[in-house]
Amino acid sequence: MSLFDELKRRNVFRVGIAYLIVAWLLMQVADVMIENIGAPDWVFKTILLVLAIGFPLVLLFAWAFEMTPEGLKRERDVDRSQSITPQTGRRLDRTIIAVLALAVLFLLYQQFSGIGTGTTLEPSAEPVASTDTEPPAPDRGVKTIAVLPFRDMSAAQDQAYFGEGIAEELLNALVKLEGVKVASRTSAFSLADEDLDIPAMAARLGVDHILEGSIRTSGRQVRVTAQLIEVSEDVHLWSDTYDGTLDDIFRIQDEITAEISEAMKVQLGGMALRSASEELTDNAEAYQRYLQGRHLWRQRNNASLREAIALFEEAVEIDPQFDRAWSNLAIAHFNLPDYDRDAVFWDSIGQGLAAAERALAINPQSTEALIIQANYLEMKCQFAESARRYEAAIALAPNDPTAHHWYALLLMFSGRTTAALEQIRIAHELDPLISAVISVESRLQNLVNDHRKSAELALRAASLGLHGGSPVPAGLAYLLDGDFERGRQRVLEGEPDATPQVIESRRLFVAALGERSRLPAFEANAGTANPKEPFASIDVADMLAMLGSEYLFTFYAEVECPHVSADVWLDEFRLLRGTPEFFELMSRAGIVEFWREFGWPDECASLDQSLAECPE
Repeated sequence: MSLFDELKRRNVFRVGIAYLIVAWLLMQVADVMIENIGAPDWVFKTILLVLAIGFPLVLLFAWAFEMTPEGLKRERDVDRSQSITPQTGRRLDRTIIAVLALAVLFLLYQQFSGIGTGTTLEPSAEPVASTDTEPPAPDRGVKTIAVLPFRDMSAAQDQAYFGEGIAEELLNALVKLEGVKVASRTSAFSLADEDLDIPAMAARLGVDHILEGSIRTSGRQVRVTAQLIEVSEDVHLWSDTYDGTLDDIFRIQDEITAEISEAMKVQLGGMALRSASEELTDNAEAYQRYLQGRHLWRQRNNASLREAIALFEEAVEIDPQFDRAWSNLAIAHFNLPDYDRDAVFWDSIGQGLAAAERALAINPQSTEALIIQANYLEMKCQFAESARRYEAAIALAPNDPTAHHWYALLLMFSGRTTAALEQIRIAHELDPLISAVISVESRLQNLVNDHRKSAELALRAASLGLHGGSPVPAGLAYLLDGDFERGRQRVLEGEPDATPQVIESRRLFVAALGERSRLPAFEANAGTANPKEPFASIDVADMLAMLGSEYLFTFYAEVECPHVSADVWLDEFRLLRGTPEFFELMSRAGIVEFWREFGWPDECASLDQSLAECPE
């Protein structure tokens, strides 16, 4: 008898086939269970290894042993005339058929319930909505959704940047859906680490849908799981799992957006959405560097910003046509001097401007790059041209809070307080948890003499981490409100990293505010600051304006492009606004040209009327 015939007689082939089918079925069930309970990657890998090792052992066992009426015996101890291998073979055939039937049922269950090809991220008290049920009638009102950062389920737990990046790009795509209002990234991401259930999160964010998910990578393989929850009904409208390589990530993002649009019964507004690869890059390596850079940029400190810059530079080196990487490189360069005083201000700004221009050369509608250009023009005292860029950016991306936020700053510095409040309130509505936005609203409240409201907003911004939680802005509002002791305490408390020069300047400022005879000492100290250095000059200018000191004109006398303080619009500086020196200062700053094109300041009546062109 040949070896092949002997293998058939001993049912080795049947045992092998049965083992493979059972092993496959176990792997599918394990995959679903592990995904649902959030077990680490190594659990599935261990199961796979055990099943792989078991296969040759089972074949050896089938060869060496035989089932008999008396039980299991070694094959060589069984009389061939008494062997029941034919009957055992038929039992194995029935077993194989039964297991195959189970496998087919499981595949059908996957297809129609969303498991496996649509695995939910975690167990839910409510079942996933069946596709067999009648869909609800479309809601023609505005629907709201928040996108949470996708959780990192990778074994090394080093893919948080990937989960954040995918969630952010999905959010950017969903913003373009007609009839959908998307909660801001800052607000949604800030709640992700809090111990809140889905209804509580939805209530805090003011939405009726939540999109959450997970990512798991192993080498170049990636698995993305997403699920859409309708909070009011506490049901999963849709869920799915996508497997592929890193090169497939753009296709996956496009498919998720389309599935959500269908599940929420909304249509794409205007033109069809550009695919993720068209919107970003078709190079997976460049995309990974970009996502890592975005993750580090959000951390906003010296080291993280420098690392982010390096990663964005790698991304544009891999794909020189990746405009979003260029624009983010520009933003990181512009942010760096705020967090790293060792950075040479104008060198960093120049590098950022060059990156923004590269982004616009590739994509003339790059909102981020337009905002950077506008900010640079404002720094160079070209307020009118800067305003045109901000308005162009807002027209392209009306839901971008940064565009409204930075435009509000320009309007605030130019005395257009009412318009600035309108812009900052839009920014706040779009993203209620940006501390810098709250801080600008705080300063604007001082300009309209609501110092109590200003202090409240300043404390809120500090609680969200602005400037390390500095109490100084709230202290200044208390001082303006006449609460000298509380204001003095907070201003002198300062920031932990304040330099000795800053501490001394604030001490003299508070003393001069309490006793006018001490003003000359503060002015003498102010004269030691460099009026051409952006950070030092604006701090000094703020305090001189709050003191109503005409030394402000002397301080900036030799500066071709002065960075004028917004506090010149406080009541404390009102008398000095009526001087020719003030008008000349604002002219050098590029603000008079801005007034003539975009409108005169709210307090136009306080200007020198022989020079101003106030409306009737």
